[in-house]
Amino acid sequence: MARFRVVTDSTSGVPPAWRERFGITVVPLTVRFGEESFQDGVDLSDEEFFARLARTDSLPTTSAPSPGAFADAYRRLSAECDGAISIHISSTLSATPEAARLGAESVEGFPVHVVDSRSLTMCVGFLCRVAAEAPSLEEALRRVEERVPRLRVLALLDTLRYVEMGGRVSRAQAMIGTVLNLKPILALADGEIKGVDRVRTRAGAISRLVELLRRDWPLEYLGVMHAQAAADAERIRSLLAPELPDLEIEIGQTGAVLGTHVGPGSVGLTYVRAPEPGPRSETRP
Repeated sequence: MARFRVVTDSTSGVPPAWRERFGITVVPLTVRFGEESFQDGVDLSDEEFFARLARTDSLPTTSAPSPGAFADAYRRLSAECDGAISIHISSTLSATPEAARLGAESVEGFPVHVVDSRSLTMCVGFLCRVAAEAPSLEEALRRVEERVPRLRVLALLDTLRYVEMGGRVSRAQAMIGTVLNLKPILALADGEIKGVDRVRTRAGAISRLVELLRRDWPLEYLGVMHAQAAADAERIRSLLAPELPDLEIEIGQTGAVLGTHVGPGSVGLTYVRAPEPGPRSETRP
């Protein structure tokens, strides 16, 4: 029997190859277009989601998995292993971590450690890989919790339309951004989203994104996420790869839940900063 397994949610950006290689269980969130409900990544593909999003006049709604969905996943795993670590999107952005905790409490005799990543998308995926490569559940928890404060996301939005529809900015702000063709850059660290800059052109915004990333070097893990902007994601990777020859730069597609709020054309950098040098710093396993 396996010693432990890793559980996450569908916002985590875990590459399919990692799911298969490490046996990671993914519990889906729900996306609703009007009266129609879909399980994120299960019965609604990313391509189908963005095609629907382009046709809608109002944003779809999203919701966390139920505690029962997590409990069912943990019960299934209890027949395969001795415990689990469950790593999720920030509690400042979703009720998913709380649902996972409630689900874990209802499964007796099976230890589940629920981790609030304070982040999202592939940053959560990196934590899942770190956990899966650990030799024990206790060591997995230690390695993951040590990295949570070092997670960072930088995101470039192609338009303010979707954040305006979601109530994140006023209509007047969105109109100003559209008229001036300003491309907003946002940052997420420790569960808090902040505006970093607005750049007039997309090419300039991509250059600015890379410039901001360089300020956080050295890095331990790095990924490029995109929402129907694969060419730009590849361009960013090609810019960074010569400067970071020791890093495997992952590219992933943004799913329905995050795509609801950032919209098509967005690109983002997700990464784990290297630990500060010192006697207790940990090298990458």
